[in-house]
Amino acid sequence: MTTNDATTTSASTDVLIVGAGPTGLTLACDLARRGVACRVIDRAEGPSTASRAKTIQPRALEVADDLGVADRVLEAGVVHVPTRHYDRDRVVSEAVEVAVGMAVPGVPYAPVWLSQPRFEHILRDRLTELGGTVEWGAAASAVEQDGDSVEVTMRTAAGEQRVRARYVVGCDGGRSTVRDQIGARLEGVSYGDHRWWLGDVRIDGLDQRCQHLWMSPEHGILSLFPLPGSDVWQFQASVPADDPDPVQPSLDLFRQIFAERAGLPGVTIEDASWLSLYRINVCLADRYRAGRVFLAGDAAHIHSPAGGQGMNTGVQDAYNLGWKLAAVLDGADPGLLDSYESERRPVARAVLDDSTSRLKAVTRAAAHGDGSSAQRGLTGDFTTGLTIAYPDSALTRPLPSSDPARVRPGDRAPDAVCHDPATGQAIRLFDLLRGPHWTLLTFDRGLAAPHDAIGDPLAVPLRTVRVTTDTAATGPGTVVDTGGDAHGVYDVHEDTAVLVRPDGYIAARTPAHLHAASAATSRRS
Repeated sequence: MTTNDATTTSASTDVLIVGAGPTGLTLACDLARRGVACRVIDRAEGPSTASRAKTIQPRALEVADDLGVADRVLEAGVVHVPTRHYDRDRVVSEAVEVAVGMAVPGVPYAPVWLSQPRFEHILRDRLTELGGTVEWGAAASAVEQDGDSVEVTMRTAAGEQRVRARYVVGCDGGRSTVRDQIGARLEGVSYGDHRWWLGDVRIDGLDQRCQHLWMSPEHGILSLFPLPGSDVWQFQASVPADDPDPVQPSLDLFRQIFAERAGLPGVTIEDASWLSLYRINVCLADRYRAGRVFLAGDAAHIHSPAGGQGMNTGVQDAYNLGWKLAAVLDGADPGLLDSYESERRPVARAVLDDSTSRLKAVTRAAAHGDGSSAQRGLTGDFTTGLTIAYPDSALTRPLPSSDPARVRPGDRAPDAVCHDPATGQAIRLFDLLRGPHWTLLTFDRGLAAPHDAIGDPLAVPLRTVRVTTDTAATGPGTVVDTGGDAHGVYDVHEDTAVLVRPDGYIAARTPAHLHAASAATSRRS
C-alpha cells in the first residue's frame, strides 16, 4: 500500500467496524437496518477468495433469515453433501453424516455447505441494499478513546485518516490490531501436533456430488470437498505428527499427497490458489470490551476447525451486539452493553472446549482408520448453535424453579407454522419475529392472554402477536395455531405470554394465572 505523509480527519460515525469478514458484515447489516450510521473498513485491498470456513450452521442461518438473506444462502449452498470414504482407491462407504435436519420441530434450517467468500458476498450485497459499503485498503493502526468517543487512525492509499466514532468493534481476525490497541490478550494453547495443509484447487476426474475422504493410521486424513456453485475444491491434508518441519504447501505437494494417500486413477489436481500451512490454536480474549471498544469473532476467540463453529460463533457475536448498540445509541441505559461480554464470552469458552474435544476424537478415530466415526464426531446438537442459551443473563427473567416449562427464559425462541386468519395462508413465527423489534407472543387456547403480562423498559418497539388455537379468532396481530405446533414447541399448556428479544432469545415468560394473581394482589393493596 502506497502512503504519503498527509493526515486527514474524516467525518464521524456512530459505529466503526474494523474488519469486513462474516462477523463485521453481519454487524454492519444489523446496524444498517436499524438506521445506525456505521462504517466498515478492512485492511485488505478487496474481498478474499480463500474458501476457509464452509459450513453455515442452523442458528447462523436463522440470523441470516432475520437479516433477509436466508433464501440467498440456501440458493447458493447445498444442504446435504454425502461423504465417500475410501481405502486407497476402493470405496468403503458413502452417506450423508449430518444428524440435524429440517424435520426437527421448531428448527427450520439444516446446516448448509457454502464457502466463506460466497457467504460474505451475500452479506455485502445485503449491506449495499441497506445503504452501506466496505472501505477496502483501510488498515486501522491506532485506537484512542475518551469518555465520549473513539478515534481510530487508519492507513490508506491516500495517507493517514482519523475517524471518530461513538463505538468501535474489532472484527479484524486472530491478529487483531484493535485487540492489541486496547490491551486485551489472547489466552490459550497451540496444538502443535495438529497441523494441516490447506488449499483451493481444481480437480478433473472426481465426482463433484460428494466429499471424498481418506483416513489411515499411516498417512492421517485427506479430504477433498467440492465448494458449491464453483469448480473449486477445498483440499485438506493432515501433516504427519512425526514431521517436525513441514514444507509450505504447493500444487506439487498436493499431487504427491494425493498419489500417496488416494491413488485414484484418472484424477488430476490443477490450479492451486489459496495455500496455507495451518497450525491449530485455541484461544480466548481475556476481555471483550474496553470502554467504547468491543471485540467480536476471531478477534475475540480462535477455535479448532472441528465442528465448523468459528465463523458461526462470530456471526452470533455480531447478532448479539448489534441490537444492544442500536438501543444504547437510541437512549437505552449504557449498562445494556455489559451484557454482551457476560453472554457471549461463556459461549466462546464452551465452543472452544467442544471443538477441541471433537478434534481429539476425530484424530483418535483417524488413527484407527475409522472414517465414519470421525466424520460423525464432527457434528452434534451443540455445533448447530441451537442449544446456546443465556439463562443467567441480567436480561433474562428466570422462571420459578417449580415451573416445569421445558422452553424457558434465556433459550432460543423456536419457529412454528401457524395461519393468518385473514388470508388462510401459512405464516411462520419467524416471519413475525423478523426485524429489529422485540416481540410479545401471547399464547392462548381460545381466550386472549393479557397483553400487559410482561413489561420491559427495553421492549421498544414492541410487536404483540396473539397465538391462539381458536380457529374462529380474527383481528390484527392474531395468528391461528391450527395444528398446535406453536404451543407444542413453546411447551405452552395454559395461557402464557412470552417476550422475545430482537436477537430471538426469550427474555421472559409469564403464565396467565401468575399474572392474574399479581394483578389481584395489586388491586387489593
